[in-house]
Amino acid sequence: MTKVRQFWLLLHRYLGLAMTGFLVLVALTGSVLAFRAELDCWLNPDLLTVPPRTSRSLDPFKLRERAEALDPRIRVDTVNLWREPDAAYSAWAYARPDPATGKPYDVPLTQVFLDPYTGERLGSRPWGEISLERRKIISFLYRLHFSLALPSATGNLGGYVLGAVALGWTIDCFVGFYLTLPRRRRTGTSIAATSVPGTRRSWCQRWKPAWRLKPAGHPFRAPFDLHRAPGLWLWPMLFVLAWSSVAFNLPEVYQPVMNSAFGLHGMEDLPKLSVPLEHPHIDWRAAYALGQSRMREELERNGIAILREDSLALDRDRGLYVYTVRSTADVGRRTASSVTFDANTGAVKSFDWPGSKTETLGNAIPRWLIWLHTAAVLGLPMQVFVCAMGLAIVAVAITGVIIWLHKRRARGIGVSQRQSSPL
Repeated sequence: MTKVRQFWLLLHRYLGLAMTGFLVLVALTGSVLAFRAELDCWLNPDLLTVPPRTSRSLDPFKLRERAEALDPRIRVDTVNLWREPDAAYSAWAYARPDPATGKPYDVPLTQVFLDPYTGERLGSRPWGEISLERRKIISFLYRLHFSLALPSATGNLGGYVLGAVALGWTIDCFVGFYLTLPRRRRTGTSIAATSVPGTRRSWCQRWKPAWRLKPAGHPFRAPFDLHRAPGLWLWPMLFVLAWSSVAFNLPEVYQPVMNSAFGLHGMEDLPKLSVPLEHPHIDWRAAYALGQSRMREELERNGIAILREDSLALDRDRGLYVYTVRSTADVGRRTASSVTFDANTGAVKSFDWPGSKTETLGNAIPRWLIWLHTAAVLGLPMQVFVCAMGLAIVAVAITGVIIWLHKRRARGIGVSQRQSSPL
């Protein structure tokens, strides 16, 4: 084995060992979260569902106001414009600044549920609280998946740890792929010879066994094949999950790399205000009407139809409204087209939809990375695939540890035999 290959083998081994626990944790929680909406609805029908009625539901802006009226310390910065007939109205409640101190009240991020037909409060739950109660378990698993559910006193430590793991995982994707490639032939030898004397297999023929699960033989063969072959077949999605995890948790690395490679564009490019916007000049209803007209005009100009409205959100840090719809340009049930405009002047900052004339690789690639990671496209088959990917990652990680233990044991036996043998 050459020194170069030996170096990459050692890097692959110890990176894998260092990441195993984290990968198993995020892979298992990710498998569950692929069906988070369905599981949450099954566990909490009293919060998330209501009996469908023939009467019309209340105005969504009035429902937003009722949610805010439940607690003077909270505010709701997103109005859901669409829901199923049997779905409760859900609102995310954030801490409002205390007028006396200027700092946010000590109120956790809370999800509030209302009956959309009457405005009656159905219940609420804090987001991400460490608990296995049926109301809180999905949000806890979500927080565990993205930030290890560490105490708030640690800041974003959990996110940085998982970001570093994701970066190591991304690097290891390429290292592991390299190690599956056939070794170069030794000069003057025929280590890759076939059973026919005087012939040699081609490079592709020598790489082909790495893609296959071979019949049971030596006890070491099964974990080795289960570690290598799935890693090759699933390599594109493994890389997508690894690099998109860097995007979620380590933007300090992700954004410069993507910007230099493709010209990254998004909300991050728009400057933040020195002080978050408390009272926009354009109120919610006027912003809704403005977003409707601007979005309709832009999409109709490009031959795109609006299927339904989605939401209107206020980004106070940047002083912007974002109005989103589902259109014929969208490719998944959790994707959307949007227009972003100034909350004080109404000036349009950007239009965003898949395949738009202004879309660049810097827009499209990050979008698809996130969609694939969160199973936002291709419906149920993609959810099943992402769930299965989590189990596959667990298998690859655990078989890697088994391989290391086997080789460690074999090295120990070899050393003891050399020490006990006569001179």
